[in-house]
Formats: sequence, structure tokens, C-alpha cells
Amino acid sequence: MKKRGVQLATGLIFAGMVAMTGCGSAQTTDTEAPETTGVETEAPATEVAEPDLEAPAADVPADEDAVEEVEVPMEENESALSGSGETGTITKFKTLKELEQSLTKKQGFAYLNVQGANASVIAVIDAINGGGTRPVKFYTQKSGENKVYYAGTLTAHDFMISRNGVIYASLGRTYETYFLSTDGRSLEHKDYIERGEGEKTKTAYFRENNTSPKVYRDTSAREFEDMQRQFLDNEKEIKFTKGTK
Repeated sequence: MKKRGVQLATGLIFAGMVAMTGCGSAQTTDTEAPETTGVETEAPATEVAEPDLEAPAADVPADEDAVEEVEVPMEENESALSGSGETGTITKFKTLKELEQSLTKKQGFAYLNVQGANASVIAVIDAINGGGTRPVKFYTQKSGENKVYYAGTLTAHDFMISRNGVIYASLGRTYETYFLSTDGRSLEHKDYIERGEGEKTKTAYFRENNTSPKVYRDTSAREFEDMQRQFLDNEKEIKFTKGTK
């Protein structure tokens, strides 16, 4: 498993683990590329929070200066987001459909609407009948462009997506959610928790949307487990369709 350095810094106020950027997105399981329903987050719409997925955070103080800073460990952390290939690069494909048609019967694909940008997404798995921890590659095409970008690889056992277009992947000791970058070309962490030893987590940061900074705070092992369980219990598993080539 490759490790990915997560640049750490102190942030502002934690505003909820799954506050959305206004993209009412949902997983698409048919074999046609869906119409994109995302919105550009440079001018985010009214945010919609899902109460059943909301982290049990403490009351948020009105005064920013009153927020106690959390010491952030400067270290390399384990993440499902792989450094395999350079994200945001243009592929040889002009459309996601063209990419789909290049896949073999051993591979699988799923069209997704992912929160964060006005772009369509296809997820590709190399071994559709495999098990255990597997890598899934994500590719995007922005509305109005004849370009397909490689957006990143997630390596995990579980791949889930919320009805608001937030992707979940985990390495067991991590809780990780993802959305698209504002340019629609790469995956970015929305929320990330790495469990440490005992009752505390090693690293925990959250983002309100993809234009906001990382907000670090302490979390307990109990909260880590609750977040993970809530996502797995309430959201949809990403289903892959077999390639045809």
C-alpha cells in the first residue's frame, strides 16, 4: 500500500462533517454517461446538511478567535488516495464513452455524479470479480469539453457514494470522503480521519466545501467509528458494470 503525504495545517471552524456544496448528486448505475448535475463551487449554492450523517461535534462558538487550535502532527499519513500517476492530466480519450468502450470484460466501470464541479465522472476497476482491497481509477470530463482527465486512484475495500455525491473509501484505520476539485480535474479529500492508538485519532481534518481550508480538531475513537458506521449504513455501494471489449 502506498502512502501519501497529507499536508497538515491548522484551520478554521469545523462546520459539520458532511455539509454539502449544493450538488444534489446521486450515483448513476446505467451504462450511459449521465447529465452532469454538479455546480461550480467558486460560487457555492446554499449548503444542505444531512442530519443523519452529521458528526457529533461540540457547539460551534460564534467567535473565531475563541476556537482552540489543535496541534497537527507533521508526518506521513496513510490514505486511500494513491499517488499512482499524476492527477489532473489529460488522457488520450475525448469522451468518457470512448474510455468505457476501451474496457475489457475483466474490467468494470460506473458513471457517477460527484460533488464539487460541473463534470461527469467514470470510475474504473481493473478486476471486476476480485475481492479485498482494490484500486479504482477515476476520470472526469467537464461540461462542454472534449477532454478526459485522470482524477486519481482510490485503493480500498469499500467504495460508497452519498446521495449528495460524496465518495467514501477507507483503509480500515481511516475514514475518508472525497469530492472533486473546483476545476473538476482531480479528487480531493473532504474529510479525513486516521485512527491512532487508544481513544484518540492521529489526524482529523474536515472541509466544508472544496473552496474552504482544512479544519483540524481532536476526535475520539468512538466518533471515528460512528462516522464510518453511519456512512456505510446510509449510503450506496458503487456498483460496477462489466466492460465489453
